[in-house]
Amino acid sequence: MRYASLTLCFCLWLLGTVPAGASGAISNALGAREAGRGGTNLAFSDNGVLLLDNPAGMQGLVGRCDCQNSYVDLGFAGLFTDLSYGDTDNPLTDAADNPTALGHFMVARRVHEDIVLGFGAFTPAGFGSDYDLQGPATLPGEHTYKSIGALLRILPGFSARLTDRLSVGGTLGLAVSHVELEGPYYINSGALRSVPTLLDLQTTGTALSWSCGLQYQLTDQTTVAARYQSENRFRSEGRAGLTVAGLGQSHFDIDVALTWASSVGLGLTHQIDNRQRVAVDVEWEFWSNAFDEVGLTFSNPENPVFAAVTGPSYDEAFPLLWEDVVIVSLGYERDFSGGRTLRLGYRYQDNPVPAATTSTYLQTTLEHHFAVGCGFQHGGWEIDAAYQFAFAPEVNTGTSVYPGGDFSNATVRTQTHMLFWGAMRRF
Repeated sequence: MRYASLTLCFCLWLLGTVPAGASGAISNALGAREAGRGGTNLAFSDNGVLLLDNPAGMQGLVGRCDCQNSYVDLGFAGLFTDLSYGDTDNPLTDAADNPTALGHFMVARRVHEDIVLGFGAFTPAGFGSDYDLQGPATLPGEHTYKSIGALLRILPGFSARLTDRLSVGGTLGLAVSHVELEGPYYINSGALRSVPTLLDLQTTGTALSWSCGLQYQLTDQTTVAARYQSENRFRSEGRAGLTVAGLGQSHFDIDVALTWASSVGLGLTHQIDNRQRVAVDVEWEFWSNAFDEVGLTFSNPENPVFAAVTGPSYDEAFPLLWEDVVIVSLGYERDFSGGRTLRLGYRYQDNPVPAATTSTYLQTTLEHHFAVGCGFQHGGWEIDAAYQFAFAPEVNTGTSVYPGGDFSNATVRTQTHMLFWGAMRRF
């Protein structure tokens, strides 16, 4: 009961960590330990984020006897961004600088010689930006262009040791998605296609989330791993406001169909000697099926003028046309005396966003991630910290697929800084 109460409180905290003015794109590395070694984690057995990344690895978190058969992991991250956007109506403009706090919480316990159970809450993905920009000719004047998206996974899971070398694991839990958009928007379909509007949207939804994975000790020095993470299909409900010249303003009920991508990962960890380790993870994220488009259904308009034009409801498709990506992570660790550890890492991540659908609303174009981290022990706790710098090559959009001319002939620049802190303990 104590663990359940702590987890519930932490989940509620996680849902409130993204402030209304948050900016940025969030790296896939979540915990301080994995972030410091470039995001490599699939073939490790040394941190609570494994429940999310590869639950098979939980075997190494707790002892195989009556002592130290329980484990707790608590982590935080701060995201600091440097985002810029410019087009024919705007000189290169920086987004609002609003740091974002993230976190995770995980507990585990060995219930059998070969079985470990775990439970945790994680925020593995998100996006956001906040600009004040001049609108296009059809929407003159300065407008706020703001977006927030966050994914939370609440996961129970297990790890089972099948042989002395092979462990398997899985999770089955709940994913929560929250999306906010505010700013100029050109309708892409239906009777109002190409009509310029001012959109204010907020939705929250839930979906099933599951994963499975394995770890195999190939030799005494080398471990290999594989993991599959399911996609999360959301039907999010909320409220949206539209302002259209000549029609006025109206609030709607809105239903958003949004899918977060599935992924497959392979990992390898090699112990060079009793102090040094190297690791490589390769992951594929299948965004082409997930973020091809976002479906929106507006219904029950409060303004009868809108009802007369659109009917009681109408469907809208927001094209994204994202592409599948490959992610390669490289990590290095060296242990020193006194329980101290140094970590270095690099992560390359394909940009899934085509230039034609790049916008301020989804400025998630990061490609190169460089990281350094350290760890030490104090009072029975293992403490870790890491710093990660990420950037993307400049994106020039050319002709945008979105009607109205907004986001055409634009320049987008993205880079972020992240600070990680984590603490874990066995008892």
